Amino acid sequence: MPNKTYTSYNTENFLDDADFLRYVKYNNSTDVSFWDIWQSTAPENLKSFNEAKLQLQIILSDQPRVETINFRDQLLLDINGSIDVIQKNKQRKTIRLVLNLGIAASLLVFAFISWFFLSTVTVKSNFAENRLVHLPDGSEIQLNANSVLTYARAFKWKARREVHLKGEAYFKVKHININPDQVKKGELFVAVTDGAKVQVLGTEFNLKYRHNITAVALIKGKIRVSSNKTGKSYMMHPGDFIDFDHDGNRIEKANTLNNQTAWLSGKIIVNQTTVNEILREFEDLYGYKVILDSPALGNKKIDGAISIRSEESLLFTLKNILNVNIQKEGKTIYLKNR
Repeated sequence: MPNKTYTSYNTENFLDDADFLRYVKYNNSTDVSFWDIWQSTAPENLKSFNEAKLQLQIILSDQPRVETINFRDQLLLDINGSIDVIQKNKQRKTIRLVLNLGIAASLLVFAFISWFFLSTVTVKSNFAENRLVHLPDGSEIQLNANSVLTYARAFKWKARREVHLKGEAYFKVKHININPDQVKKGELFVAVTDGAKVQVLGTEFNLKYRHNITAVALIKGKIRVSSNKTGKSYMMHPGDFIDFDHDGNRIEKANTLNNQTAWLSGKIIVNQTTVNEILREFEDLYGYKVILDSPALGNKKIDGAISIRSEESLLFTLKNILNVNIQKEGKTIYLKNR
């Protein structure tokens, strides 16, 4: 148990603390022993501790439900029936107030639980922006420019840790599995795109989905990748990379791990890559439409490393390699022959 100043925590601090959440959720003997000893010291904020614990226990004990018309009708009948009974009681005003407060409190709890379990968190990176995302389980995800990550607000309480990605990201997944032969609830991590699904327990990998093409590169650990369209699964080991086309079939490309993760250091590495492919990458990262004065120039192949730290650096490289002039008009860039 990390050394933290729990005696200064309020209710919200406890609810944001991963060790406290694990204690309430899993009730491990080590955690129970630690918190029992902590409580025995009679800290001044013991009330905040108990309030936070009660809120989590309420969330864990209730399951979200979809309100139907029958449910609302039955609730209305129950309320009307209760009021009829109350009206026959001499103390009906006081009892009606208590009943209404109880119903209101129950509906608030129901609404909170429904919101918590059914809502999602969406994180977006803008054009020309990389963004680091810290997940509730301690995992880190570095979003490349023009990418979107979505995950459930109740991320840590779901049957598995799951995120959805559009664009590109580098994943550092925290390993919380204790026994590799027995994966418990919440220990499996799944990254999903429209083209593929990646299942891990804890590892590092790069995942990209743009223009209906999926690319996966494994840096550490072991992962299972499945094509959403063909259903075929592949077990990957460090150094492996897999690409799927728009039909979900595996394709062979002249790729390396350095090619797929170079963006983390502000560059792209190209090996016999066409100008058209490089320009499409530029459009994805910076939001421009690039038009070549000579379409045939788009088939020219380039080798080397190109900086993408700024649009100016990439355009400067292309300007000199292709021997063209650059003209900007709003969000359109023209590359014109000299």
